[in-house]
Amino acid sequence: MKVSIIILNYNSSGHTQDCIASIREQTQIADYEIVVVDNGSQTEDFGRLYSLTKLPFLKLIRSRVNLGFAGGNMLGLQHVDPASLYYFFLNNDCQLLDDVCSRLYAFMEENKSVGVCTGQAINRTNDHEPSFNYFPTLSEKLLGQAVVRWFNPADYLPRWQKYREPVRVPVVTGSALFVRSLAYWQVGGFDPAYFLYCEEEDLCRRLREREWKAMLVPDVRFRHLGGGSTRKNLLIEKEYYISLFYYFRKNETLLKQVSLQFFYTLKVGRKAFKSSHFAQLAWFILRGSPGRESLRYRQGLTVISSQSVDHQLTISLQPL
Repeated sequence: MKVSIIILNYNSSGHTQDCIASIREQTQIADYEIVVVDNGSQTEDFGRLYSLTKLPFLKLIRSRVNLGFAGGNMLGLQHVDPASLYYFFLNNDCQLLDDVCSRLYAFMEENKSVGVCTGQAINRTNDHEPSFNYFPTLSEKLLGQAVVRWFNPADYLPRWQKYREPVRVPVVTGSALFVRSLAYWQVGGFDPAYFLYCEEEDLCRRLREREWKAMLVPDVRFRHLGGGSTRKNLLIEKEYYISLFYYFRKNETLLKQVSLQFFYTLKVGRKAFKSSHFAQLAWFILRGSPGRESLRYRQGLTVISSQSVDHQLTISLQPL
């Protein structure tokens, strides 16, 4: 295989079906496959995906638990062609507007120093959406992007600018992450300790340390609808800070970790008078964003009836 596309589904089968329809419509490259990983969805939602198994180039895998973004994608990789040259991690709330797979494949083949790339995201109203991000650092949080851009313009390119030529970026979006398999395994792939956030920052940092480039290819477009399977609430916001501070513990000194902890506590805490939501979140950050409170450990076991699609136990991600 030239390209293996991995798509996660979590209680959003409609998005998954539309995503796959766009792949089939747009993709001209012959040697590609799709692996859909159902990440512990409800039985009814998973059942709606069964029609996809009729497609000869598609595999449908089901996890009995929600493994999160990193874990779900790592599970999907266990079912791809082992000789695949590139992996395309595509959110199910994305739809291809161009022949993304063929064109990113060609770009990577012509640029052997590039380890990961992405196309240009377009939102549901056809407006430009940033397709790359910055590495989270203490200097950026304290000084602001405008100041750090003056000192280090290469790592702080304007995210909302419309680029016409391929440009090197710090972190490509996790919504449509096209990576060279050689580079991916050289750095160990996604870290499954992350559950929902910061996976792409962590991966792109390790790729950079091995001197692989990350690139935006702006003339290749995909639509990103957003909100395919995750709704914002206090638990989800806590999950973000769990991942963020795990990233800091991996990559920053103890002094910077403590400084960042107080920075975010103050940033969120100053809104506490508006809502107890922010007060709880600030207290959570001050306590160190403990990983033991992750949604990963809040999954309730439910038994699927004997009339279900696969007659097995499944896990639904619901607060206990």
